[in-house]
Amino acid sequence: MLEFATIVAAQTNDLDAITEVIKATESRVTILADKAARRMAPHGGARLAEYREEFAQIGRVAVWDCLKRFTDTTEEAFMRYVYTTVETTLKDAARAERNGAAGADENAVKVFAAMVEAADGDVYEAAKLAQTIPPKGKRLSAERAEAARLAWQGAASLDKVISSEKATGTSDRETTLGDRLPVYDEEPDGEIRPKVGHGAALEALAVLRRYADVFVATTTPGMFAANLPTLVDRLEDTLTVPSDPTTRRYVLDAMAVLRSAVSTATEGEVTDDLRDVRDERMAESADKHQRVNDCLDSMGQAQRDVLRHSFGINGVSDFGWGDGCDMDGICAYLDMTHQNVKAHRAKGRKAFAKRYVASVRLDSEELADALEAAAAEILTNRGRK
Repeated sequence: MLEFATIVAAQTNDLDAITEVIKATESRVTILADKAARRMAPHGGARLAEYREEFAQIGRVAVWDCLKRFTDTTEEAFMRYVYTTVETTLKDAARAERNGAAGADENAVKVFAAMVEAADGDVYEAAKLAQTIPPKGKRLSAERAEAARLAWQGAASLDKVISSEKATGTSDRETTLGDRLPVYDEEPDGEIRPKVGHGAALEALAVLRRYADVFVATTTPGMFAANLPTLVDRLEDTLTVPSDPTTRRYVLDAMAVLRSAVSTATEGEVTDDLRDVRDERMAESADKHQRVNDCLDSMGQAQRDVLRHSFGINGVSDFGWGDGCDMDGICAYLDMTHQNVKAHRAKGRKAFAKRYVASVRLDSEELADALEAAAAEILTNRGRK
């Protein structure tokens, strides 16, 4: 049994005492390392042994750190301290391993967490919303959204059994996820790898479509990347830049993103336009309009159409809502019954409010709380007009 005098001697770097401490704590380290390894490889397999050894080494280092920090006066207190420290250290190590393997950064997970709330817990819907609802600069690409989802849910083990069929060429084990994954010896030739990513390039085209009447047909990512250099060259020759200072900056910035997507080399900087006192107010208004349209775009078509025509959003026909609504007009325009319009409007307003609050929360918790409270008050039977 480990004695307290041995612990004190180990704290003074006595090698024999340190060896005794390691022997006394090895069983606890082994148990905790096995628990941590099973978090990473719950279905066993070759990776379980590798994780077990890796986490055991981390646990032994944690014991060494315990010797440096321990200040109590009994052997029992030391063993409790070791167990708690090693357990916490290994949990952190497993979490870091899992999230790091998913490729998710802290900001991406924060944005994704807000979108999970907007999507009522549906992580796949949240991954879609994270690409459209957050404001510019915080919106996730498809790759970052998927990485955030994987980090949020936890990694799937390649040793996980996915069917009862026997794996090809084996007779003693079932088919696992790893058996189904394709393996490529080399990456395909000629693939364009934009520095800003496919999602950012598509976002730039959306800006050009809104402010410069540029329309590009939807294609696969591979076709889009292959045709991007030709597209940018053509836009350079034919694009008409708006005269309005705000929209002009939007268009020029979008073109700069597309140029960066063609090559990783810097091809020049876009000269900033002259600013005046109205620019900040116009930019803030444009940001709100963009946020509203992004939230609407993430909704179903029926709810989106009813809301836009109820409030005249984006220049569409405004039929009003509440007591002043031209119900016959909106029903005829959208080819819906009165009951359908009322149902889509009620559900749509709630869905929009949830998405908008989640988007605002990424910038201001205080404003988001105020908007959430106002929405809860208005979107009830008592507050309905």
